[in-house]
Amino acid sequence: MVSLDRRQLLTLAGGLGAAAFSGGLLSGCRSSGGATTLPGIGDAMATRIDYGRAKAVPTICFGCTTHCGVIGWVQDGRVRQIEGNPKDPNTEGAICGKAQGVIQATYDPQRVVYPLKRVGKRGEGKWRRATWEEAMTEIGGKLKTLRDEGRPEELVFHYGRDKTKGFTSRWTDAFGTPNRLNRRSICSSNRRVPLMSMYGREFEWESQDLERTNYVVNFGGNPMEAYQGGLFMIRRLMDARVDRGAKLVTFEVRPSATASISDEFHTVHPASDGAIAMAMAHVILREGLQDTAFWNTWANVDLDTIREQVKDYTPEWAEGVSGVPADDIARIAVEFAKAAPACCTMSNRGSAKHYNGVQADRAIRMLDVLVGNVGKPGGFCLSTLRMWKNRYGQWGLPVIDQPGPKPSKPKPWRPGTREFEMLPADVQERVAAFPEMWQKKYFGELATPSEYPLSWHWYNMRVGQLVYPYIREGRQKVGAYISYTLGAAFGYPEANVAREVLMDEKLVPLHVAIDISYSEQAALADWILPDATALERWDAHSTNNYGLRPYTGIRQPLVEPLGEARPAQIILRDLARAIGGGMEDHFDFEDLEDYYREWYAEVPGDWETLKREGIWTDPERPLDHELYLREVPAEELVNHSVDPETKIVTADKGSKRVAVGIELDGKIVRGFDTPTRRITVQEPLYPLAAAHVGLPLDDINALELPTWGPVPEHVDLAEDRFVLTTFKWNVHTQGRSAGWKYSSEIVHTNPVFMNPKTARTLGLDEGDEVTLTVFRPAQHTYRAGEDEPVGTFTQRVRLLERVHPKVVAVSHHMGHWEQGNVARADMETPSKGEAGFGAECDADVTDRVWWSKKRGGSGGGRHLNDALPINPTPLVGGQSWFDNVVAIEKA
Repeated sequence: MVSLDRRQLLTLAGGLGAAAFSGGLLSGCRSSGGATTLPGIGDAMATRIDYGRAKAVPTICFGCTTHCGVIGWVQDGRVRQIEGNPKDPNTEGAICGKAQGVIQATYDPQRVVYPLKRVGKRGEGKWRRATWEEAMTEIGGKLKTLRDEGRPEELVFHYGRDKTKGFTSRWTDAFGTPNRLNRRSICSSNRRVPLMSMYGREFEWESQDLERTNYVVNFGGNPMEAYQGGLFMIRRLMDARVDRGAKLVTFEVRPSATASISDEFHTVHPASDGAIAMAMAHVILREGLQDTAFWNTWANVDLDTIREQVKDYTPEWAEGVSGVPADDIARIAVEFAKAAPACCTMSNRGSAKHYNGVQADRAIRMLDVLVGNVGKPGGFCLSTLRMWKNRYGQWGLPVIDQPGPKPSKPKPWRPGTREFEMLPADVQERVAAFPEMWQKKYFGELATPSEYPLSWHWYNMRVGQLVYPYIREGRQKVGAYISYTLGAAFGYPEANVAREVLMDEKLVPLHVAIDISYSEQAALADWILPDATALERWDAHSTNNYGLRPYTGIRQPLVEPLGEARPAQIILRDLARAIGGGMEDHFDFEDLEDYYREWYAEVPGDWETLKREGIWTDPERPLDHELYLREVPAEELVNHSVDPETKIVTADKGSKRVAVGIELDGKIVRGFDTPTRRITVQEPLYPLAAAHVGLPLDDINALELPTWGPVPEHVDLAEDRFVLTTFKWNVHTQGRSAGWKYSSEIVHTNPVFMNPKTARTLGLDEGDEVTLTVFRPAQHTYRAGEDEPVGTFTQRVRLLERVHPKVVAVSHHMGHWEQGNVARADMETPSKGEAGFGAECDADVTDRVWWSKKRGGSGGGRHLNDALPINPTPLVGGQSWFDNVVAIEKA
C-alpha cells in the first residue's frame, strides 16, 4: 500500500505516475518504462474503426438526463465511437456531442478506478489504495452498527444523477432509512409541482406533440441548450417548422440558442413570464377564443371565476412588468388560440426558477386548458414516465419492474415515535398540526422538510439545498453519509456550506462517496468507491416519448469496467451482504445481467433480441393522445360505483377503495390522476400549506388560483443593482463534464455576458474584469433579508446584444479545483522524480490543455456557486436560481 497526498494524487507526473507505478489509483498513466496500465482518451478514440472487426452494441447514453438510445462501436475491447440508435422512438437515431463525452469519461486518465481510503485529515487529499474486501468490511461494519442499534434513519443516502430506476431506493428501504435524498429542488421541482397539482401525480413531465403542432409559445425553455428531452423536442419542432410552417415564439432574458432560432424572440424582464401568461389568458377570454366545451368538461373551476381572476392582467399592465409591447402580447395570444388545438406552451427553468416560478408555470399551464389543446394532436400532451399495466389509458403494456422480494418502506414519523420525539420542538409542533394526509407521509426534516410540504405531497422531491444547513442546525443526526454521483460541494448554491458540513466529522462521522471522478464532493470523503460509467453497466431505462408511443430500453455494458471499478448496483449489493441482518435477502443475485433479464421478463420477445436492438416498443399501438378519454378496463371496475354529483368512479383494489375514473357521456373513462379526476386549475392545497407553515396568505405562493406577483427583491430595483442569471452550455452537463477533454475545448470558461448599453453605463469594455457581489433575497426564504452579502466572484465581461439591460448572465459549472487537469485547466507538472516515482501521463491532459493560463489561455473559468444564495421557493422548495441581485464593480 502506497500513501499519497493530494498533490501527488492529482498532479500528473507526481501523483498519477506514482499511482501507475504502484499498481494504479487512477487510469491512463504510463510508467517510465513505457508500459500502458490502462487506456487513456487518445488510446480509445484516435485509432480508426475497422468496421469489419468492430462490434455494434446498443445502450442508453448518460451524457445528460435526456438518455438517448445509442449504439457503441467496440473494437479491441475499447469503445471507439457512439452513434444514434434509429430504433429509439424519441431520437430516431439523432445524438448530440455529449454522447462522445461518455467515452471521454470512461477513458479519462484521471478517473478513479480503485477504492481509496483517506489517510490524512478529511479534505487534506491524502489517500491510499485499498481492496474491496477492506472497504466492504469497514464501511459495512459501521453501517451495521447503526442498523443493529435501531438508528437506521441516521444513514443519509444523497444522490445526484441516480438512473437505477429504484435500485437505490430498494437499498435504503432494506436498510430502513427514509433519508434517500435527491437534487430535484436544484433542478425541476418548481415546474413539476404545477404539472402534478393540475394533472395528477402520474403526469410529472409533459410531452408536447411538437411534430404535429402549428404554434409554440416558449417561456424560458431552452431545448437547444439544456432541457430534459431537449434533443427529442428540437428535432421535432424543426421538422414542424419546415414541413408545417409552425411558429416558435420565445420569451427569454438573454439570446439563448433557442431564442436565436425562434421566429420571434422577446427579451423580457426576469421573472415576468407569468405576467405575460396571465395577460394572454386575459386576451383569450376577452376575445372569446377559449374552448368553452373543453373547459367546462375538464377544469375544476368555472370560467367566470377565471375571467374575474385575469380581468386586471391586461396586456398594457404586462408590458409595464415584462417590457414586451402590449400589442405583441395580444397578437401572440390571439395567434396561439386560433392555432388550437394544434398549439402548445413550453416552459422550463427560465419561468420556474424564481420566487414566483410555481405560480408562473401554473399560469402558463392554464393557457393550454383555456384553448383546449390538452392531449390533442399538435397540442400539450402528457405521458407517464414508465411502463404501467392499465393505468391512465396505458393499457396493454408490459410491466417493467425489479424482481422481488422487495423490502418494506420505512414507517412515517408520527407523534409518539422515537424518531419524531428527537426532532426540534418547533418542528414537532408544526408536524403535529399537519392534516392527516401530510402526517402519514412525514419522514423527518431531510426527506420531508416540514416547512415545504408541497415538495413531498405529490412526489418525493425533497429540498436538497437545505440538507447541509439542516444537518448543521441539528434537525437530523447523521451517523453515516453516502453521496452517489453528487456534486453538491461544487454545484449547490452556497456550496461552501456543503463543504463546511462535510468537513466536520462531528456532524458527519463517515462519508462514503460512490463516484466516477475525483470530484470536489469525493475529495471530502473518507472512502471513495469507484463506480462504473454508462458504458460499463446495466440499467433499466424508461422516459416519456415525444413520439407519444410508450417504449422501454436497456443500458448494457459495452466493455468491462476499468481497473476495479464496479457498477453501483454491485457496490450496494455487497454492502448489503456486509451489513447482513436480512438486508442481503433483497439482493440475492450474482450476475447483473440475470437480474435485469428478470426485470424485463414481461417484455414481448426474447432477451437476446432486446439486447441486440436496445429498445422495445409496439409500433402498432395508438399514440398517446387524449389518455384521459380512454375507457377503464372491466377488470378494474370491481364493485364499482359512480358518485351521482361528481361522477367520480370508485372500485375495490385489494382491501382498498380507490378512484379509477370518471363517468362521461355514459362511459367510464380515466380522466386525470387528481382528486376530482379533472384538471385542478384551482388548487386549495396552496393556502392550506401556507397556513400550516406560517406563510402569509397574501403571499404570491399561497394563492389557489393561477396568478402573478413580483419577486420581492426585484421591486424598485436600484439603478446600480442587476439580476444575475445562470445557464448551461449545450456541450456540458452541469459541473460533471468539465473533465471531458473535447467538450472543454469547445467551452472552458464562463464570462459575464452583458448588454453593451449596460456596459457603457458602468464604464466597461469587452474583456474588462468585474467583481460581482451577490446579496441575500428579500423575504420568506432561507436567511432572507440579512445585510451581509452572500459572496463575490470576479470574471471578465463579454458584450452581447439583446441581453436584458438589467441582467447579467454567467454559466455556473466552471471553475473546478478538483476533477483533474482538464477540469482545472491546469498543466502544472512537478518533476518526474517527485515522490520517488518517474512516470508520464496521457498527453491529452498535460501538453494539450491549450486554454491553461500557463499557456496564455483564459483558464478554466470562475466558480460562482459559493456566492449564490440558498433560496428555496416557499412551500415547494425549488431553488430560485435566477433571482440573484448583484452589484457590479470594475476589478
